[in-house]
Order: sequence, then structure tokens, then C-alpha cells
Amino acid sequence: MFLDMDYISPCHLVFHTMAPGSNLYHARTVNPPRHPGAMHAPMPQYFTLLDQRRIERVPRPLHLSPPHESIPGITFSVNGWAGVRVKDILKDTVFVDAANDMVLEHHGWRSIVVHLEWPGYDTRNVDDPMTSRIDVRPGGEDITRQNLAREICGLLFTFCKNISKYTISPECEKWALTAGPEGIRVTDIVLLSIHYYRNFWVPEFYVIE
Repeated sequence: MFLDMDYISPCHLVFHTMAPGSNLYHARTVNPPRHPGAMHAPMPQYFTLLDQRRIERVPRPLHLSPPHESIPGITFSVNGWAGVRVKDILKDTVFVDAANDMVLEHHGWRSIVVHLEWPGYDTRNVDDPMTSRIDVRPGGEDITRQNLAREICGLLFTFCKNISKYTISPECEKWALTAGPEGIRVTDIVLLSIHYYRNFWVPEFYVIE
């Protein structure tokens, strides 16, 4: 069937109801869902970003889940929407909400231990690349939410950059990291929050499908 270009029936039009400028897009923008990392409940396996892309949670052992956290977690969001892309933090192209909040000030710690806990890699040795001690009072001032996100993302970036040194177990190949074109790249990863379990912190990462 050929369409008369002088007249196009409304039946032939495709409306992008979630496109920027639409009523639904505006409603979704101003009414973000509650951040899952702030609910002291199991993280959802899937989550939808503002732009409608779906992200999937990087698996964690059951005991490393927010219901088992020792203190409330620290969340990262942009314009009220949960999550920030690792690449945007590393390139300093975005500021998280409440970026200047000194999120660890009330604990009085000078440093914390962060463990990536990425599935499938056995890196347990003296120089475990997935674990890092972070100075949270650099220059005598408490670390901000923005700089904490930068430290976490920097640790992940360094691990990805040297991933060729490590072998992933066959059952976890879906979560294989890469510095090349195949597998999960840093550009695919979103940081949602970080949670404390007795003596170390574990980030909640999601991967864009």
C-alpha cells in the first residue's frame, strides 16, 4: 500500500510517547522511583534507567545484600534517578546528587576497605586487585559523595584494564569483563550504591543490557 504524501492518516503515525518533551517523559522524569539501595531490602535483579534502558544487577553472594548491611548504604543518583554510569564519573562529565555531602564524616574513619566482589574471578592473593583501602580523609577533609564514587569507579577501571591477567570461571562467563570489544566493558557498567558488611564495603553494580 502506498501512502498519499499529501494526506497521512493518524492511523499511520507512530507516536513516541516516552520521547523527550512528551507528557509521559515529563511525568517519568519528575517522579523517579525510590532508590533501591536506600531500602535496606534485596536489590532488584533488573532496574530501568530514565532513558528506558534496562540494567541487570551483577550477582552477589546472599550474605552481601543490603538486608545484611551493618549500617545504611550510600547511594548514587543523578537528577533523582538511581545510578550513575562509571564512564561518566571517570570522565567528570556528571555530578551525582548531593555531590558535596561528606557521606562518611559521622563515622570518624580515616580509611575504608572496598571490595568489588565481581563474580567469577579468583583474585585472592596478597595484592588482590579487587580490594583497595581508600583514604576517606584526604588532606584532612572528609571525602565527598562525588569523590567516593570516583574512587570506586577508579578501582573498577584499574581491574578491567588488567583483566587479561585473570581467568573467569566457566559458570560466570556471562559476567566476563574486557578491555576489548567482547564482554562487559567499563562503558556498560552503572554504579548504584555501596554497602558496609562488618569490616568492608561492597558496591552495587549493574550492567546495561
